[in-house]
Amino acid sequence: MRPNNKKQVSRGFWGDVCDRLPLVGAFILMSLLAGTMFFNADGLPLYFKMRDSRQHLIEQIQQLEYINVAMQEDITRIQGDPQRLEELARNRLGMVRPGETVYQFVEPAPSSITAQR
Repeated sequence: MRPNNKKQVSRGFWGDVCDRLPLVGAFILMSLLAGTMFFNADGLPLYFKMRDSRQHLIEQIQQLEYINVAMQEDITRIQGDPQRLEELARNRLGMVRPGETVYQFVEPAPSSITAQR
């Protein structure tokens, strides 16, 4: 093989510009695409909104897991403690034992005379 002894001839300023024009054009096009990707409504603003939403959902999951554990403990306590079961039956369902008398105190509704004062 023979070495390439040809000298490169400078084509001047405009010749160099023409040689680099496709590279500059590609750079400008890529810059425009990157700019629209990052700064339009579906770019960075959407990313930050989704990141905040993700953090909020993580906090909600932690709260729900805490509530789930508390409810599971309450279920276990109700299943194993007859007094707790009776307490719930009386308070939430209004149940009474046979032979018990229930007294209900009702506050009087405000009359028109007391409402004006």
